[in-house]
Amino acid sequence: MKASALRFLFLAFTFAPAVLLAQDTAQITGTVTDPSGAAVGNAQVTVTSVAQGTAHTVTANSGGDFLFAALPVGAYNLAVTAQGFKKYEAKGIVLNVGEKARTDVKLEVGATSETVNVEGTNVAQVETQSSDLAGVITGKEVSQLELNGRNFTQLVTLMPGVSNQTGQDEGTVGVYGNVAFSVNGGRTEYNNWELDGGDNMDNGSNETLNVYPSIDAIAEFKVLTSNYGAQYGRNGSGTVEVETKSGTNGFHGDAYEFVRNDIFNAKNYFDSSVAPYKKNDYGYTVGGPIWKDHTFFFWSQEWRKDRVPNNFNQAVPSVAERSGDFSDLCPNTTVDPALADPMADCPAVPGFLDGTGHTPNLNIVTSFNPSDPNVQALLGYIPLPTTGVPGAEFYNTNVSLPTNWREELIRVDHNLTPGERLTFRFIHDSWDTVTSTPLWTNAGSFPTVETAFKGPGVSLVTRLTSTLNPTLLNEFVFSYTTDHIILNNVGNWKRGPNITIGGIFQNGFNGSLPGINLVGGDAYGGGFGEDPGYIPNGIYNSNPTYTYRDNMTKIVGKHNLQFGAYVAFGQKNELGGELGSGSVPGYLTFDSSDTNITSRNPFADLLLGNISSYGQQDRFLKYYNRYK
Repeated sequence: MKASALRFLFLAFTFAPAVLLAQDTAQITGTVTDPSGAAVGNAQVTVTSVAQGTAHTVTANSGGDFLFAALPVGAYNLAVTAQGFKKYEAKGIVLNVGEKARTDVKLEVGATSETVNVEGTNVAQVETQSSDLAGVITGKEVSQLELNGRNFTQLVTLMPGVSNQTGQDEGTVGVYGNVAFSVNGGRTEYNNWELDGGDNMDNGSNETLNVYPSIDAIAEFKVLTSNYGAQYGRNGSGTVEVETKSGTNGFHGDAYEFVRNDIFNAKNYFDSSVAPYKKNDYGYTVGGPIWKDHTFFFWSQEWRKDRVPNNFNQAVPSVAERSGDFSDLCPNTTVDPALADPMADCPAVPGFLDGTGHTPNLNIVTSFNPSDPNVQALLGYIPLPTTGVPGAEFYNTNVSLPTNWREELIRVDHNLTPGERLTFRFIHDSWDTVTSTPLWTNAGSFPTVETAFKGPGVSLVTRLTSTLNPTLLNEFVFSYTTDHIILNNVGNWKRGPNITIGGIFQNGFNGSLPGINLVGGDAYGGGFGEDPGYIPNGIYNSNPTYTYRDNMTKIVGKHNLQFGAYVAFGQKNELGGELGSGSVPGYLTFDSSDTNITSRNPFADLLLGNISSYGQQDRFLKYYNRYK
């Protein structure tokens, strides 16, 4: 399937004082006046990054207005000089992601060799340039607030109007991650999630991210909930803008590890021992100058190794029942055939297939061939009991399978000229796990068929910010992001050479045994099943998305003219699954509820080949989406 549409998410031309530049950068605007409030034109205004030492200078226009746009988040010093006035300096002005701060300057008459110092905390930074409703989560809050799972997305609920719809108490990452947050009652899949100005959404679900940046690599992020500008207009609900850390003129770094372990846990009633539970999250960051005042780097690497138990406690056939002897289901064999229903006292005992199913058959060993390769193959799905008493035996085990996540992040910022800044940032997430039962199948009661599950993700952003002249600013952002889902089954699911189970479609069964489902009624706790049919040959999914964004601002007198365009090219490539109750290898159901055709014990029906129903799909579905 192919669909194509060209989408310009915004094309704005306005005379408002707001600047249409990168959502994840910031700006300072203001007016220079003398003690009487008259405008001071042609004043020289310089803003300097405290961390990186880079300086930008503009000339105020005839009305005293000045503007610095597309500034990276952080602390700045502001200096203003004009003939006949003392030099004005304001130190420690802190800009948050997406902030549009207004800082007006009142000069004092005097010599330029004299200086008036104002601390940044005393500078009036009133955001009058935007009407959006938003909140900023600072880097300190991100790294120091207690988070179960250390996932930054959990912090968006600190904003008014945001509610968690993920269903997760612990914020997970990778394919298991979820960003289903409702903003002001909006649909959870209608939010925007951007990273350093580039798209970071899985555009198949719109509820997961392609990469989850380490919280130790996040400078801060902003959550916009309402009244935001056209540049945020791809989706109609909330927008989350994340900015990663950059290097500075000094070297900085950290190392950490967070541990959760079963040595701190007690076991539950059904566990024979304390279930293996281990979570280790460790990593480090380092950043600094490559070329002082010009080029800076930031590197982050993090690992997560989880071993979380999955408990199985399922009633299963006994060893004797696997050979056809069901006498343990009715140890008192004084069943009176004259009764209307002689099996009423032992409802799980199979009956003879005499048209009524009411005659007890405690031993069906003579009715089936225990060496039948078909029976033995299907028995491979069903584990032997580990505990219980005759007539009530269970398979009980704890399975702790690995989930591993690793992330590398590199960011480089380079000042090409005093008016041009180039940023490159790359993130690679590696995520894999093994599930104890088959994923997305009709049944999975035992850890006899597992699914190997991989989900790597990538995010790349290149951003060029240019001051073409004191009244013309431009920013170009290119981003590429993708994720992958790769699934393959592991375990007892392959069809051997002697298997003769037929099918409706001659499709080779994808080399797999058919799935089974035993609907037990009174037998085996209601029944069990196993079905590897969904992915015997693997499933592959990819979601590459390319975005191009260009924003330009022209200052004309007291007016700012803004132009912008955003173009996205996306794909969704996926090998689809199966439909309905069937599967490509087939799906066998043994249902004890129909006593006219079954023995009233689904496991006995499996041994005897008494199938209640059979479903099969002729092929896997594939679909490919394209959008622009």
